[in-house]
Amino acid sequence: MKPFRAPSPADLVLVKAEQLAEHPDANARIGAVLHLSGAVADLVGLREHVTAHLDGLPCLTHVLTGNGPTARWRPADPEMTWHIRAQHVGGDPQALKAAVCLALREPWPEEAPAWRMILLHGHVSDGFALLYLSHHAVQDGANIVAVLDALFGPRPLPDQLPAPARDASRTPRAGLRQTARSTLTLLRHASRHRLWQSTSHPLSSRRHLLWAQVSSAGLRAAARAGGASINDVYLTTVVHAITHWAKDAWPLATGTVIPVMVPVNVRTPDEVAAPGNRLFLTRIDLPGGTMPVHRRLARTRAVTSVLKSAGHKTVLRAALTRLPRRLLELLVDASTAPGRLTICASYLVVRHPLHYGEAAVHRIDAIMCCPPGVPLAVVATTYEDTTSVSFRVDTALPGADSIPERWRQAVTELTRQAPPPQGSYPIGASTGRSPGAVDAPQRQLLEEGDRILPPP
Repeated sequence: MKPFRAPSPADLVLVKAEQLAEHPDANARIGAVLHLSGAVADLVGLREHVTAHLDGLPCLTHVLTGNGPTARWRPADPEMTWHIRAQHVGGDPQALKAAVCLALREPWPEEAPAWRMILLHGHVSDGFALLYLSHHAVQDGANIVAVLDALFGPRPLPDQLPAPARDASRTPRAGLRQTARSTLTLLRHASRHRLWQSTSHPLSSRRHLLWAQVSSAGLRAAARAGGASINDVYLTTVVHAITHWAKDAWPLATGTVIPVMVPVNVRTPDEVAAPGNRLFLTRIDLPGGTMPVHRRLARTRAVTSVLKSAGHKTVLRAALTRLPRRLLELLVDASTAPGRLTICASYLVVRHPLHYGEAAVHRIDAIMCCPPGVPLAVVATTYEDTTSVSFRVDTALPGADSIPERWRQAVTELTRQAPPPQGSYPIGASTGRSPGAVDAPQRQLLEEGDRILPPP
């Protein structure tokens, strides 16, 4: 197995942030809940299934050791009896969420690869759930999708296998004009905003874990009508929900732009399953204040255009791989300083139907971490006909547990103004399409931000 490079400052800052957490709710765990229909899986068979795939998933067989400049990725064999276990959670669907919250708070041994899988059953009469968790320093969202695809997706054809490993120095280089333009963009969004620093409601390390789901068909219809991507629709409705909540609960966030940190995926094909983050967390300032949601979408679309630029992504990739380490550390430290931290919003697409044996995955609820100093972290996951959004919200924000429902209302309001195209269905309706079916317009509108950088 080829050795991996030392962790980036982005990896190490997630370790440091977890050490600053005053409650385990604010640790750096991320993951997903896979909801499956069918007979409950056999635990021994599940362990054997995952073991058979470990050679192709180095993110599951490496640990992060050392600190600072001495930190390194070291190979380590998972102990499957610890990494994969089963748990009966009772006959109430709410018991599933309680079990997930408890699993998120459990301590993990430092010497073991930082991931777990828990087979949860008993909360539904026909089916079970697989809870997959990882440390964000070891895996980012795109990496988790790659693990789920490898473990539960269709077997890839020979021409779909990852590209051979290559030297990172061969990745495309950006021109001087693009580098200057991207640098100015980053500097313009580096100012302190102090939007979430309140003396009456200081931020804490306690978190709500909340989910909300809508039909992906409605999001696609709104995206088509607005000439936007699904991610634009998602970001628009999240900010719309936040501004409506802020009118009653957080005056600092009224009548001003809402800064949002968005991870831009810069993985190359040979890094699909590599340990560590291959993302650049960049800030965009989305339109705040009171306005109709369709107008907010038009203004959001203009702001997010930079995130879809291949040239800009090339500059961000170069910043992660070519900047002197000390300079990159300063950049990461500055972006995570008090007064600059803000909402984090991610968007993931699981493109292939997933299953384990005869049991099919019918919904995926992602889990985002929300480190200390971050008021709210959200991640949307589009899988088949459902888009599920996970909210990790600081409990210090008054009434912020209402934001998921406000988000759902914003989606309804936006999609109501966009007549569904032929073949689409309203929110909440079943399409009856075959699992994993993706039409051409949907492929075009899937957010560019989750794609892997092409080889040179």
